[in-house]
Amino acid sequence: MGTHEINKKYYTKYWNDNMIHYLSHSAGVRWFDHLFKSMLNELPDKYVRSVADIGCGLGLKTATMAKHFPNAKVHGYDFSKPGIDAAKRKFKDLQNLHFDTKDITISKTKQKYDLITGFDLLEHIEDWEGLTKKLIEANNRYMLISSPVGRMRPYEVHIGHVRNFKKGEIEEFMESQGYKTLKTFYAGFPFHSPILRNLTNRFYNEYAELPQKEMSFLSKRMHDVWYFLFRYLSFKNKGDIFVGLFENASTEPVRNS
Repeated sequence: MGTHEINKKYYTKYWNDNMIHYLSHSAGVRWFDHLFKSMLNELPDKYVRSVADIGCGLGLKTATMAKHFPNAKVHGYDFSKPGIDAAKRKFKDLQNLHFDTKDITISKTKQKYDLITGFDLLEHIEDWEGLTKKLIEANNRYMLISSPVGRMRPYEVHIGHVRNFKKGEIEEFMESQGYKTLKTFYAGFPFHSPILRNLTNRFYNEYAELPQKEMSFLSKRMHDVWYFLFRYLSFKNKGDIFVGLFENASTEPVRNS
């Protein structure tokens, strides 16, 4: 089975309403939201009037951006129709938020977005440079990208990963495309990685079934403990979770005061 088929099978199965509940309480997701919100705070609202979240899944991060930029039109795009349908149900009250299965890289409208995000996207793509170049063509100013770096565990193949990146690899590519690096995190040592990722690899079968179930009270408390370890006792400048914010170098440099 090819990588695209693995991705489609896995995310068609797991992108559902139960997964929204699970992710809302997940230690890893809550910790990543803390990192990614600090990136959003770097962006002046007046320069972000349109957002495209590529591979948005169930739209939790897309919804966060819709709340952060209330005057922007925020779009979440994903190939998984079950995921998009679940996102539409969950976030139907956010008037500036829209979800679609459209592929903006082949769209005939040639719409451009002030901010394009790709969270845990590029590790699933064989030709990640080609996809990123197409996203750059649809971008006016900012790009926000996250991806795992460092050693790839065997379980990652089962969730559609084809690579982990090397440190500095994404920044080097973006700079070769005319972007400047505004801010990066390499976060998570030691509790997210190597500890949790090694545990996930060892107990992958049990881990893979969790999103299909309502998270128990005990599981929620366990995730609270992990969240504390990730946020307060793990490094932001050492680890294998990369988050990078980039700006088109041809645009006027601006920052929040």
